[in-house]
Amino acid sequence: MNGEFSARIKLRTLLLAICLGSSAAGACAETYFVAPYGSAAGTGSRSDPLQTIQGALERAKPGDTIELAAGRYFQDFRTVRNGQPGRPIVIRGGRNAVVSGAGASRVAEINHDFIELHGFTIDGRHSPAQSKDSYRDKLIYAVGNRPGDGVTGLRIIRMRLLNAGGECVRLRYQAQRNEIANSTIENCGVYDFVYKDGGKNGEGVYIGTAPEQLGGRGVPDASIDRSDANWIHHNTFNTRGNECVDIKEGSSGNIVEHNSCTGQRDRQSAGLDARGSGNTFRHNVVYGNRGAGIRLGGDDDNDGTGNDAYSNTLRDNAFGSLKVQRGPQGKICGNTIAGKDTGVKGEFAAKINPRQKC
Repeated sequence: MNGEFSARIKLRTLLLAICLGSSAAGACAETYFVAPYGSAAGTGSRSDPLQTIQGALERAKPGDTIELAAGRYFQDFRTVRNGQPGRPIVIRGGRNAVVSGAGASRVAEINHDFIELHGFTIDGRHSPAQSKDSYRDKLIYAVGNRPGDGVTGLRIIRMRLLNAGGECVRLRYQAQRNEIANSTIENCGVYDFVYKDGGKNGEGVYIGTAPEQLGGRGVPDASIDRSDANWIHHNTFNTRGNECVDIKEGSSGNIVEHNSCTGQRDRQSAGLDARGSGNTFRHNVVYGNRGAGIRLGGDDDNDGTGNDAYSNTLRDNAFGSLKVQRGPQGKICGNTIAGKDTGVKGEFAAKINPRQKC
């Protein structure tokens, strides 16, 4: 064994020992590079990138980063393992790194905790043809796959998400304490709102599960979906479909703030909707929607109560400023309202004054 080779072995052994013995977060973190021109047999280095995001996810451990080069990725991907608090598994890239799926209904499926998506684009339109078949169904679908264990610690930050057949982002099955921020989300619900498929699916962010859908589509069981305490903030929505944010029955403690919301096209709903109880809408600008600015109330009398809606700007929403179907509600005050129809609609409208001082 020559001296140089022996020295390398000793160095690698020393580094491995440091990694295994270190308590410092990120001490052994790796970065895996991925590029459309990469190789399935690549090492994942900058000079020898992997070809698929999935291949990088198979290798990535807590604290590792997957770096996407510019280019078009006709790939789906699905998480493999959990990150850890303070040591997430991060997938990041520039806006010119565009992921458009490979044929699965969900371009990105998140089944694990402490996963982060930063900066890149997911564009569900994979073909220029003017056809329903040119669009993927869901862009990001976060769903737990073990009984009682939902996704937590997911962060979707500075992403561009566009052109979904159905919802752009779904947080489902006990998805709790996740964050979506500083992202642009547009053109959701193409199947129903462009190609007239007969439904009203097309949310920017859909939190929870409607009662009639509990237990369906591969979730572990039919328990009430308590997708709680998610934080949706500083995003720009133009859905051209349905709600910018829709919170379903059973989900509570979600905070939706500092968002811009327009383009909603369902007269029966609103730009922002809470069918669950105890959620908060504040400091949002909601304008130019076919429904109301904000809708509150669920299927049953006890659903969609105790929600807060304050310090929002609600203007030029065709079906009024608020639509309140259930009560009592929480803190509704301090809202700025403008446009042709500024009234409050719904069964509890007479009890609501959205402009009153807080």
